[in-house]
Amino acid sequence: MNGGKELLARVQAGSAGAFTVFVERYKPVVFRWAVGLVSDGDEAEDIVQEVFVICSQKLGSFRGDGSIEGWLYRITRRIAERQRRKKERRVLLGALPAARRTAEVYITDPGGRIDGERALAMIFESVEDLPLRQREVFDLCDLQGHSPIEAGEMLGVKAVSVRANLFKARASIRRRILLTHPRYADQLR
Repeated sequence: MNGGKELLARVQAGSAGAFTVFVERYKPVVFRWAVGLVSDGDEAEDIVQEVFVICSQKLGSFRGDGSIEGWLYRITRRIAERQRRKKERRVLLGALPAARRTAEVYITDPGGRIDGERALAMIFESVEDLPLRQREVFDLCDLQGHSPIEAGEMLGVKAVSVRANLFKARASIRRRILLTHPRYADQLR
């Protein structure tokens, strides 16, 4: 995003208007990352709010040696992980019912074809069970279209690590879909 560092410099100088522009520019990106990490729109909205609250408090911690997107992604990832741990503790303590893991999709498939919603539901169901790093890499590269180099910068890892995790994520998703839906084996070859 061009002009991001100049905009951030104006925000760091105390311009309230610049902070509003900063939030408007990066909010859709942060929301997309949050949805990829927690798979729930309402929870993602909460994360976005918290990201920009923390961002406003820690503007001085951005040194400018990395990308703004990478800095925001790391904040988003930390908050999402904290939310996940908090939610797991509440589930373990019985304060919340365990979340349903499968998305509701219709069972009949007129004409014998897979529709887009059903295919996406299978993929997202499989993505939820991936380890965090693989889930992040799959989301950044395959769902959002970032290159492994860009994803590596955002995650603070080397591109080769991104590629290895992406390979593992794709293989795991494919394997899970084939185990749960063997009738689609011909379409996934």
